[in-house]
Amino acid sequence: MEEKKYKVLSIGAHQDDADTSSGGLLKKLADKGWEVRMLSLTDGSRGTYDPAKAGPALADIRRKEAAASGALFGGRYDCWDVEDARLTASLENRERLIRYIREFAPDLVITNRPNDYHADHRNTALLVQDASYLLTVPACCPDTPYMKYMPVMLYWHDSFQKPYPFQADVVVPIDAYLDTVVKAASCHESQYFDWLLWPDRMEKASWPREQQVQDLAERFGRMFERYRKEYAAEVVEKFGAAAEDIKYVEVFEICEYGEEPSAEFLELLEK
Repeated sequence: MEEKKYKVLSIGAHQDDADTSSGGLLKKLADKGWEVRMLSLTDGSRGTYDPAKAGPALADIRRKEAAASGALFGGRYDCWDVEDARLTASLENRERLIRYIREFAPDLVITNRPNDYHADHRNTALLVQDASYLLTVPACCPDTPYMKYMPVMLYWHDSFQKPYPFQADVVVPIDAYLDTVVKAASCHESQYFDWLLWPDRMEKASWPREQQVQDLAERFGRMFERYRKEYAAEVVEKFGAAAEDIKYVEVFEICEYGEEPSAEFLELLEK
């Protein structure tokens, strides 16, 4: 019997969301033979402190940066043409997302939680939520074949406390994949080495690229090491004595709008 070819789709609002928020897991799954796809629901055209740089030229830069990141995972990184900072949970966008997900037919969908400071992030989560059940409804978007199963859905980590704090249902050791996350982030030069330094770290914009990448690696390392400490009980529960050798983890919350993952499916993600 031919072995099943699994697929994973990570959906973010902006070009640096889908990969850097779940890059360790994506790389682990890619190495296991999964097909990896990433999607940005906006064009990234407004993410700059210089209004003169905003617009189609910046959107083109962001598309190229996303494509370079996608190649690291052996997959695709698609970008919609919705203007940055103007994403809405409209019927048009919902049905566009339904068709997109159906056409790829992933087994796993990853996105951000609905409670977030950024309207684009919140509306991304809301669009995924609104599309989820309708993926399997034949009379909805009948021009695109409906899915005969619900994908498992996960939220990547955030620190927001209201209406409830993040729950680490899935723990993924990424010691072997930290370098890939840093490389993916480094593909987004116009963000990590420019826009995301504004306004408090602008001195780093003039650093040599090698120093910028090293600084980025240290920042990601501290973040994933903090997750390991914050969710130490979950790591030990899942990995027992082997937890002693785990330094970095990504953590995910199971989204109740998707299929409840089986123990076997969770093992594909965590082990």
